[in-house]
Amino acid sequence: MNTLFRLLLVCLCAVSLTGRASTQAEEDMTRAPMPHAQLGAQGTPVKVHLVSLQGYLVGRPDNAARLAMLHAEVEDCVRRNSAAGMPSNPPRAWPDHIDSQRSDVYSAINRTIHYTSALTYGVNQRDCSLIETRLSGASLFSSQGICDIDLLKKTAHGACDATGQASARPPIRRPGLSAGQIAAIQRDAASNPSMAALAEAIRTNPPSGTGERKTILGIECEVRKSPLNPDGTVCLSRGGTFPASTSPSTTQQSAMTLEEDSATSGFKLQATSAKLDTLVNGAVFTPYLAGGFRITNTGVRP
Repeated sequence: MNTLFRLLLVCLCAVSLTGRASTQAEEDMTRAPMPHAQLGAQGTPVKVHLVSLQGYLVGRPDNAARLAMLHAEVEDCVRRNSAAGMPSNPPRAWPDHIDSQRSDVYSAINRTIHYTSALTYGVNQRDCSLIETRLSGASLFSSQGICDIDLLKKTAHGACDATGQASARPPIRRPGLSAGQIAAIQRDAASNPSMAALAEAIRTNPPSGTGERKTILGIECEVRKSPLNPDGTVCLSRGGTFPASTSPSTTQQSAMTLEEDSATSGFKLQATSAKLDTLVNGAVFTPYLAGGFRITNTGVRP
C-alpha cells in the first residue's frame, strides 16, 4: 500500500470516527431566511399563514444505510485511483442526509406559493469528491392556474401575471360527509365496486383525521392520513382567521402542514418556523418579477 493511499485512508477513517459533519451547502439551505424576510417592508401587505419545513428523504434503504454506501463508494474510488496512480480528492465534510429538502409555504385565502429547495449527494468517480445537485424553485397556484418558477435558471411559465394571481377567487368550501353518510357508503360497498373503492379510500384517509393532536411551534395541529401516501401522516394546523387556499375543502381551519411523516417513502418534514394570520410583502407571490427572468405567460383564468 503506497504512502498516498495510507494517508487518504487515515483521512477517511478520521472523518468516520469523529462523526458526520454537515456540508456548507446543507448549512446554507437550513439557515437561509424565509423568502419574505429578504424583501424588506416595501410592497402591498398580504395576510397569510406561513410555514418553513425541513427534512430528508425516507426510504429503503434508509438515510443511514445510504450514507454508509456513500462512504464505501468514496473509499472504493480512492482505492481505484491509487492503484491507477491517479489523484483523489475525498470529502473533508460529509452530509447529514443524501437527499434533503426545504419548503417555504405562504398561503393567503385565495392563493398559495410553495418555495422548494432540494439537495442531493453523489460521488464524482474521477476524483472521489462529492457531487452536489441543487434544485430551487417555486409554484404559485390558485383558481387562476399554476405558475412554475425555476429560481436557478430564472424562468417562469404559466399563470404568471404581474399581481401574483391576487384577484383569484377563494376556493368554495363544501361540508364534509356525516357519519351516517359514511356508514351508508360502507353498507353499499359489498355489492357496488365503485362504492367499495370509495369506502376503502375513506377508511384509509378518514376525513376527520386520526383523532391525534399535537402542538408544534406553539400551534395546535391535527394529525391526518396523508392524501398522497396511505402509510404516512400530516399534521394540519388548527386556528387562524381563514382557511389557507390549500386547505381541505371540508375544513374551516388554517390547515397548514406543520409536520409530514411519510413512513416508508417520501420526505419526512418538520416545521422550523410557522405563523398564522401574519402580514408579509405581497412581492413574495411574484419572485419572477425580481428581474432577469424569462417569463412565458400563458394567461390566467378569470
